[in-house]
Amino acid sequence: MTINVLLKNRILKHTLFWIIYLLIWILLDVLYGFSFERATYNYLGCIIEIPFYYIHMYYLWPKFISRKKYATYFIIFIPLLVLNSWLVLLLRYYLVFPYLLELTNPPKDFFALPRILGLARSILLWFGPPTAIKILQDHFTNKINIERLEKEKKISELNFLKSQMNPHFLFNTLNNLYSLSLKSSKKTPQALLQLSNLLSYTLYDASEDQISLEKEIQHLNDYIELEKLRFGDRLNLQLEMEGDFSKVMITPLIIIPLAENAFKHCALNERGIVDISFKIAVTQNQLQINTVNPVANVPKEDHKNGIGVQNLSKRLQIIYPQKHTFKLEEKAQKFYTELCIDLNNA
Repeated sequence: MTINVLLKNRILKHTLFWIIYLLIWILLDVLYGFSFERATYNYLGCIIEIPFYYIHMYYLWPKFISRKKYATYFIIFIPLLVLNSWLVLLLRYYLVFPYLLELTNPPKDFFALPRILGLARSILLWFGPPTAIKILQDHFTNKINIERLEKEKKISELNFLKSQMNPHFLFNTLNNLYSLSLKSSKKTPQALLQLSNLLSYTLYDASEDQISLEKEIQHLNDYIELEKLRFGDRLNLQLEMEGDFSKVMITPLIIIPLAENAFKHCALNERGIVDISFKIAVTQNQLQINTVNPVANVPKEDHKNGIGVQNLSKRLQIIYPQKHTFKLEEKAQKFYTELCIDLNNA
């Protein structure tokens, strides 16, 4: 309990640090042959030096060095250092020597410039370790803060992309149901049941950071069944699965945007058979997803990639940075997608 209070109290922490730091230097002087009392008196000048340290590290350093104003920093720092050295000599001359050490005849050159500069150099050496500690502490604190902000930014961006994705998926699915209702299809109730399963997935399972690949594939199957109701006999679908999916965990809603994109392109074909192929494979701890679908013979701006694929690309960059490849290609009136995710420590 006492340790926790100490760690949270900045003044107590700093006070304890200086006490320990001074004791180390006093003990070093004792090892060199000084009495403990004499060694303690030698460091009474710290009463003046420590405030100078705080002026330097908490004002001059962040105001000038951090902003790369080096010339201004040295123009201010050097005179302050010399002034600090001179004030320490005054303290020794008028208090430490005559009253504590009972030395009545200090050297005549006590306030000479070489002595002042020599003490200034000693002050710099004495402040070396605390300055290094402060700089390292600030570095790691800034690093932690930057990592925290980047993480919060990524979480916010992911939440935004998910919030876009679910309405986008619902919009597409409702369009499918609307098509069935126009035809007064008897399959509409079944489609509503499929939609219920899909919404349950997107509202609950998709809110998790990771889910099993098996659940994601079940979600894909539900979506395909819904699309089959719309395309009927026109749809020629090949779905190929390879590998062991039971222990694979991935972020939700990775496969469905690729399926939506494939069916969207096929929907542009008003007539004829549409061929769509999906391949999902797990080999050597890598997940590979390939889709192939026809592209309608319409201007390219009419069948460009939609929100789903764009969001998927952004999400992959956030969740699997440098651990995935995502390729989109159109050739010979067919559209190919290839997604490969490295599952090691994913």
